[in-house]
Amino acid sequence: MLKGSAIVVVIKIEERCIKMRLPNGKVVDILPEVIAEISKWTQKESCDCESGGFILGYKHESTGNISLEFVTTPQDEDISSRERFILRDKKHKLIIEKYKEEKSYYMGLWHTHPQVIPNPSVIDIKDWKDTLLKDKTACKYIFFFIAGLEVIRVWVGDIKSKDIIEIYECERIGGIYKKV
Repeated sequence: MLKGSAIVVVIKIEERCIKMRLPNGKVVDILPEVIAEISKWTQKESCDCESGGFILGYKHESTGNISLEFVTTPQDEDISSRERFILRDKKHKLIIEKYKEEKSYYMGLWHTHPQVIPNPSVIDIKDWKDTLLKDKTACKYIFFFIAGLEVIRVWVGDIKSKDIIEIYECERIGGIYKKV
């Protein structure tokens, strides 16, 4: 089930660490490198195809917070068109295995849409629900990012309940995150 409010939550594409509140009250840090890499693949031109990959990161044992620190990018054997991206290349899995040695693990999926403010398609929602049935991560959530032309939206799927909800950036005052 996809849950959420009528409010659209967006993250402006800019290279900074973004803190978002998880449904369990913990925080996820999306590192600037993740945003920078995804922004390289946005569909700025009318001929640009969708892109995507895996999201890697880790759960902090002491706090339960999460850091997302790396994404895989489109590979030669992936399937891509203007409105579809399918991860097919085995190189993604090899990259994930390499990062496991660095204590960074599979945490979710990202892809682009040719919209200023992206909305998940019916196909996206079906894929996310299938992912929740099959995949496991290093935490209790699977992250789903959609990058539009100017913003990224973020959802999390709860592995146990199978609920998918959009998450929000933590409150900032004067550019500094308020203590949670």
